[in-house]
Amino acid sequence: MNASTNHHPILNITRIAVALKDAVIGHTIDYHASVPSTMQIAHRLAVEPSTRSGTLVVAEEQTAGIGRMQRRWEAPMAQALLVSLILKSDHLPTNLAQLPMMAGVATVRAIAAELPELTDQLGLKWPNDIMLGEDLAHAKKVGGVLIETSYVRKQAQYAIIGIGVNVNQSSDALPEVPPEAPPPTSLRLAIGRMVDRTSLLIALCRAWEDLIATSTHDVYQEWRNLLLTLGQPVTVLFHKDGHRQLHGVAVDVTADGALVVVDEGGRSHLLDAGDVTTRLP
Repeated sequence: MNASTNHHPILNITRIAVALKDAVIGHTIDYHASVPSTMQIAHRLAVEPSTRSGTLVVAEEQTAGIGRMQRRWEAPMAQALLVSLILKSDHLPTNLAQLPMMAGVATVRAIAAELPELTDQLGLKWPNDIMLGEDLAHAKKVGGVLIETSYVRKQAQYAIIGIGVNVNQSSDALPEVPPEAPPPTSLRLAIGRMVDRTSLLIALCRAWEDLIATSTHDVYQEWRNLLLTLGQPVTVLFHKDGHRQLHGVAVDVTADGALVVVDEGGRSHLLDAGDVTTRLP
């Protein structure tokens, strides 16, 4: 599987299958060259009783990927890591609010394992962006997370964890983003050389497997420590409330993943990720 597209090697699925054959995460891989969205395929697979928890849907290219708030997440052929992980009840945390935390921590751990020189630059922007930079004002987005959960009678049946990482894009292959969003980058741009996406995917699966066995308190603490957002001034945009804005400082996060913002009048606000976008003023 050493074929390449525009000098970008495709994923070595044989190597991944051998490395993860006995793993909790990544034992089964549904591989595609090009798809509109890995999330759509993962949902179709997840409802099948025969689909095991820990199955991955992986694509080389995504033409209509969706991020949080229905933003498009597109990636050119064989340059990004585009993964949707199917988790069923056996591997779901008791508190589903831990899923975005686990996804962010697993992605950071995987990148740090493969590219230790980036360890000190890796962080998270609440609620779901993987960042590279020393602080929020100067950091660039290298990846993102999207969680979708299916319920039957208020009981979670499965969750799909979508993870996208810009790996080998050059600057002209990165998407244009709105002014309030952090500027994008790729791992290749950060370190000045091509990165092995196959190794990175294996590292991501192993990191996630480790987190399944980690206490919820430790996951929360690691996630909290990675948040570049804390201590920073933010502007909060309320999607469900027209154009109402809140200016304040992000002071903490709860164990359920909510952001605590203290406004200019000293009042504390508890903000849910689904309702807001935060940005520097």
